[in-house]
Amino acid sequence: MTSAPTPHIAVVGGGLAGLAAALACADAGAQVTLLEKRARLGGLTWSFEHAGLTMDNGQHVFLRCCTAYLDFLDRVGSAGDVVLQDRMEVPVLRPRASGPERALIWRDNLRPPLHLARALVGYKFVPWTERARLAGAVLKLSRQNLDDPELDRETFATWLKRHHQGRRAISELWDLICLPTVNLPASRASSASAKRACTNRGAPAIG
Repeated sequence: MTSAPTPHIAVVGGGLAGLAAALACADAGAQVTLLEKRARLGGLTWSFEHAGLTMDNGQHVFLRCCTAYLDFLDRVGSAGDVVLQDRMEVPVLRPRASGPERALIWRDNLRPPLHLARALVGYKFVPWTERARLAGAVLKLSRQNLDDPELDRETFATWLKRHHQGRRAISELWDLICLPTVNLPASRASSASAKRACTNRGAPAIG
């Protein structure tokens, strides 16, 4: 009895998705040909030099909830080239005529969702009337069943509005998390994808 021939798979595009697909096929025993028109791999994730500074483009921000990305970095031997904060502390700047206005999102060394309580209460880019309702949405997120298929049928913005999140809260806080992690605003991201970016299987990853 002859064994089945080794499959030969062509992957078009050497961005993160193409690289991950090519590695998955190779790990499964296939022969893989990766096709990329550029002289480099990585797609939109790359760095360049300008005025003596190294500029990063693409996946320059990620959270602990991005487990697939962390596994990918480990697989290609680049896990040691990135830094994860021991405890999240992110300055947020908003331009104005007199100079940038600064706010801070950080986590305390407490159990979720209490670890975000002081940061949410003090987040001045969201009005007090909306700030008081942030904790309820974070608590609801922490209890969400992310395997529910219904989450793909509703945008994250719709879910947030149903849980009493106002316009400023969505634009000044939730989009701040959603845009760099899902590459879409809350109004276009599915609830499933956005909630996975905001939670790590039940623990808020924004902390």
